Amino acid sequence: MINVENDIAVSGDVRVAVIGVGGAGCRIASMLYGKMSRVGVIAINTDRKALEETSADVRLYICKEVTKGLGTNGDPALGKKCAQIHEAEITSAVSKYDYAYIVAGMGGGTGSGAASVVAELCDRAGVKVGAVAIMPFSFESGRAVKAADGFRALHAICSDIVKVENDKVLSVPGIGSFDEAMGLLNSTIVKTINNAVEDSKAIVRNDIARHMDGSFSGSDVVSVTPRIAGTGKSH
Repeated sequence: MINVENDIAVSGDVRVAVIGVGGAGCRIASMLYGKMSRVGVIAINTDRKALEETSADVRLYICKEVTKGLGTNGDPALGKKCAQIHEAEITSAVSKYDYAYIVAGMGGGTGSGAASVVAELCDRAGVKVGAVAIMPFSFESGRAVKAADGFRALHAICSDIVKVENDKVLSVPGIGSFDEAMGLLNSTIVKTINNAVEDSKAIVRNDIARHMDGSFSGSDVVSVTPRIAGTGKSH
């Protein structure tokens, strides 16, 4: 296993983590694992089997006493409860970093319910936080309300957020199958997170510099909301 924490400590670089929450978030986190220099990857899920198949520096299996390892069955309230029960473990994992970037699918149980709790815990720990919220396809009509509620809850805590509209990838020229559409969507999200991570490092360095020269003001507003061409828009 890559010892990212020791690597960052030796380098003295800004400490950045990507946090995958739920099935879609953990899938993206796994794609990023080992691909970015000195970036930690944390995976959080209620589905034990899916978590075991995720590649990450830290894997947090939340709420095994409640879900018995089978996930939340699409219940955001249960996803939120599971994250709240494991606040101490999540806080311990995220507090080692200066900036965290959460990625989660909206519309299911764990991503919709737990992502906002993770963002709040980052905020409490003094960790700057950004997010990618992946919205369901329009044909997944049963997930729309839960997705909208999950996005609002996450956005209420995390202002630096990218909203990825899955539907838009289906209209990209040259896409001949659903698998191709999903491949393009995943690669675009990965690229966006890579860019956002580099931006976040610069922001944290600037904040440190302002603290050191005494010019930092509570009115300073950090905005790192990357835009995904063709797949979504920032808010």
